[in-house]
Amino acid sequence: MEQPTTNQAVSPNGNPPAAAVPPREHWKVDEREVRLLPMSLLLAYLTASFLFNWLGSDTWKHPGFGITVLTAGWYAVLFLYRGTLGMRQKTNRILMAAVILLSLTFTLFSNQWLRFWNRALLLVLVAVHTGELCGGCRLPWSRAGMLAERLGRFAAGPFVRCGALLETIASLKNRQGLRRWLPVLVGTGVTLPALWLVTSVLMDADAVFALVAGDTLAWLERHFGQVLMQLFLALCMMPFLFSLLYFAAHTETKTAEEKTRKAHDSLSAAILLDALNLLYLFFLAVQSTALFGNRAYLERAGISFAEYARSGFFQLAGLAGLNIAVILAVNWLCREDRYLRLAASILVGLTAVLLVSAAWRMTLYVSVYGLSFKRLLTYWGMGLMAVLLVLTVRKIWRRDFQFFRTAAPVVLAWWLLLNYCNIDAVTAKYNTAQAEAGRLADSAVEDLLFNRFGYDGLFILEDHLTDSQVLSWTKEEAARDCQNWTTWSVSAWHAAQK
Repeated sequence: MEQPTTNQAVSPNGNPPAAAVPPREHWKVDEREVRLLPMSLLLAYLTASFLFNWLGSDTWKHPGFGITVLTAGWYAVLFLYRGTLGMRQKTNRILMAAVILLSLTFTLFSNQWLRFWNRALLLVLVAVHTGELCGGCRLPWSRAGMLAERLGRFAAGPFVRCGALLETIASLKNRQGLRRWLPVLVGTGVTLPALWLVTSVLMDADAVFALVAGDTLAWLERHFGQVLMQLFLALCMMPFLFSLLYFAAHTETKTAEEKTRKAHDSLSAAILLDALNLLYLFFLAVQSTALFGNRAYLERAGISFAEYARSGFFQLAGLAGLNIAVILAVNWLCREDRYLRLAASILVGLTAVLLVSAAWRMTLYVSVYGLSFKRLLTYWGMGLMAVLLVLTVRKIWRRDFQFFRTAAPVVLAWWLLLNYCNIDAVTAKYNTAQAEAGRLADSAVEDLLFNRFGYDGLFILEDHLTDSQVLSWTKEEAARDCQNWTTWSVSAWHAAQK
């Protein structure tokens, strides 16, 4: 039997001792964390007030000015806690400008569809920007995989550093300036629930006291009830906001390990690209015959030319995005091959023709039925796809070209341009001009008005409305938006004033 060595500890019963339990990790706590306590509570109260005012309104709306205020509150707390050292980098300054411009769209405009998607994009931008300001991420912003990493950290942050809040609170007893306030806060937190419980019992015990106390409690609830509820919700949210901010500020930067990627054979990819090219060539031949050739083909199929022209542009624009994704995937997975480059370039050319075909169909449709938000959005999407196709060609012939590094700011700038062109006003001006020129019926203009997504451009169409009550209904709706700070916007304010 093997004997233990002389330097190995042995328990009295002859068994080796159990492994020692590692000491509990202590979070770093200093003056910054003490200042973060009230700041995170204020941010939590602002968030609670936003939720109460937005969700408690009579008519549910996409939030407006409230999103701008919440974004400003987040960065105010982040900079006061973390500092502005990260803003020295050019990338962070550009991201900050993008966040400001995107958050201001909620205050300036009222398009509900854009507000819905802007909320998701703003969350992604804030997560990416916070990661860049505070560090701690493995992947740089120029890598597409950083989106999942940043969002994952932003989702885990509220839960992984809650222990730092407890240690920060425990450190208050050792600080002379805060020692006297800690018992006051604890006593207030214990006293209020106790008073509520005792008052409830006394109201059940005496009818006269119940009458007097009931009036008092009703007055307090009417004037301070919502404030107390918001404060209670803020206290529940504060640990998670504190954890998120602490996690963002104290995570060490890690470097991503470069992994060698195995390049696959290009034969399978070549078959795929060739098949797609042949299919698109056949499709374009059939479509050109229908659009520019003998329309007897459409008559035999029982399809009118107007019906044919107004169908398919959404699908064609979507296929352009799919083709770009296929080309990038093939470029990433397969080894370099001259024939593969040629096939991918042909697919890019056919995709460009598809975009031209989709734009032609859309133009035919708009000339008859007018311009709407969705139709202008399709033009925007096709323009973006055209820019991405140019970047895709560069990626095909230069493998070292960082596609995401260039495409990400282009897409972001293109989206901001869509927001700030005031898309509802643009469609209203176009439709009004077409109606005045006799190329669009007033009934079509009114139909487009009822399908609006916001207040911008509404009064441009005023002279072409057959129902005068539409404007009064819209003004009332805009006035309700202005009564709540979470849904207020400049667009709604102007609509309510006219």
